[in-house]
Order: sequence, then C-alpha cells, then structure tokens
Amino acid sequence: MIQIPPSAIVQWGGAAVFANVLLTRLGVPLPSAPLLVFAGSAVASGRLSFAHVLFAALCGALLGDSVWFSAGRIYGRRLVAALSRRSYAVDSGMRTTGELFERHGAPIVAVSKFVPGLGLVTPPLMGTTQIAALAFFCWDTAGIVAWASFWLLGGALFERQLGIAVRALESHGATVVDVLAAAALLYCIYRLMRRRQPRSHQGDGGA
Repeated sequence: MIQIPPSAIVQWGGAAVFANVLLTRLGVPLPSAPLLVFAGSAVASGRLSFAHVLFAALCGALLGDSVWFSAGRIYGRRLVAALSRRSYAVDSGMRTTGELFERHGAPIVAVSKFVPGLGLVTPPLMGTTQIAALAFFCWDTAGIVAWASFWLLGGALFERQLGIAVRALESHGATVVDVLAAAALLYCIYRLMRRRQPRSHQGDGGA
C-alpha cells in the first residue's frame, strides 16, 4: 500500500485540496469533505498551515464556480435546461435554488455550500439571473470560507481520533489514500443512484 510521509503531506496538501475542490466544483463526482477533514487533522498536528489549505480550497472553489457562473451568463436558460435534463436530482436542485433565491436573494449563494445538491447547481443558475457578478462572488467567497473552515476545523478537532483510525488502518495494510479512494467510489455510486432512481420510478409508473 502507498505510504504518505509527513514531508509529502506538507508539500502536496494544499495542491491536493485545490485540485480536489476544483474538480468537485466542476461537476466531477468526487467528495471534498474527506480530504479537508484529513487536511484539518494535519493542521492540528502542525504539518500543514490552516491559512494555506483554506486559501487552496478557496481558489479551487472560486475557479470552478466562476466557470459555471460565466457559462450561465453566456448560455442563459439553455444551459439550465441542458443541466436539468441530465437527471431528476439536478432538475430538483435547480428548482429549489431558484425558489430560495426568489425568497431570500443573494445570501442563498453562501448558504447553498452547506446544502447537498445545491452547491453545484447554484453558480450556473445565478449566472442566468440579474445578480451582479460582484455580489455573487462576495457571497460565494463567504460561503466557501465558512464551508471549508467547517471541515478543516472538524478535522483539527478530531485529530486524535483520526490519528487512531489511521494507525488502525495501517495495521491492516491500508492508508489514508485508500480511505479517500473508497469515499470517492461510494460518492460516485451514490450520485449514479440518485441520477437513475427517479427514471426507474417513472418507468414503473408508465408500465
């Protein structure tokens, strides 16, 4: 199994967080929280800088959200319709975000980071609205900082328990990489099930 020395964590921790968060924001079915939690435990043990990791997460999320927001500005409702056709889950998220935006305005951009399914659909949908780009990115930044800090501080708070879990894994020949890979696989399966399940129901209803 792959072993991760402390030097590698220090050297690649921020880059790994940036890449992971960016890919997630672009729509790749990868979870960001597990890596942020382990990064938080590395912060607590003095192997990573909190500010460095938080900045990496912020840059990755902002870059990904900027792509989707710009796409929404350029393609408008055609993009929303295309995304909604991908799955019932995306369509439901679009409708929920639209309703919340009408009710609460721009702050929903920040809050959406904590609601499963809304974080990805909010930027392209906001791009199709009249929200000012500056307002969007201000609220987006606030939401990203709060979201990333939550997981990093959670990892730091449970650093001792995570250390025990990692040592237990190592005693069975596994590593943190294996845990992150397993979490990514389970997340992919979950996303696929959410995408296909409503279609199955629709098929059953028409039988």
